[in-house]
Amino acid sequence: MSATAEAPDLTPEFHAAAAPLRPGDHRVWSLIVTVFGDLARAEGAQIDGAALGRIMEAVGVRPEAMRVALHRLRKEGWIESRKAGRGAVHALTAEGRAQSEAAAPRIYAARPEVPERWFLAVGEGAVEAGAGEVQLAGNVVLSAVPAAGLAAGEVAEVPGWVKATLCSGALFDEAAALERALGAVKPPKRLAPLEVAALRALVVHSWRRVALRTPAVPARFMPEGWAGERCRALVVALLTALPRPEVGQI
Repeated sequence: MSATAEAPDLTPEFHAAAAPLRPGDHRVWSLIVTVFGDLARAEGAQIDGAALGRIMEAVGVRPEAMRVALHRLRKEGWIESRKAGRGAVHALTAEGRAQSEAAAPRIYAARPEVPERWFLAVGEGAVEAGAGEVQLAGNVVLSAVPAAGLAAGEVAEVPGWVKATLCSGALFDEAAALERALGAVKPPKRLAPLEVAALRALVVHSWRRVALRTPAVPARFMPEGWAGERCRALVVALLTALPRPEVGQI
């Protein structure tokens, strides 16, 4: 549903900055969720169809692909739309805002808020991981607060098999590739609000795909060489250099 067409009114400097993040190579419906989460997450916030179309064009998405993705998001309860003159205005639904707010700390925080004390908890039979826990085996969870009835021991470090369970090879490689891509993004000092919004969308979306699949555990529990926290630092620096624009300026 994506394409690599470039919006004609964007500067060469923008295209050079955005290139490492592969405009046109992202799932359109998910990218739209990222745009709303970044620019219009607050209750009552909205983006008119023309502005959304300009952002999507800037990141390599064709209008027909955006329309299909918006239809899917409305059907799934993420986005609500209403007519406004000859166009439309779009906003997150209450459920869409709730999910975006829940994800925001994992995406935007300079340091992840995770408990420092963790336990390996073992059940006599099958154990199902609860909120904030990580399933390691059928009867073993990694937990900050073990449930009653489980045998638990506090761990300062975890063995290699646990690290491999927490971080798949695919996730490890994706974080390493993202670190290289983010490190290659060099935002110009002067960008139009549309270009800032589009570049922020690519930065946040590229990181979001890694951040939301990373378990909320201390970095010391991840495999040696894990790039996730270095990616986080790069994202924070880039978003600081690209202050969020007003939607009405786009």
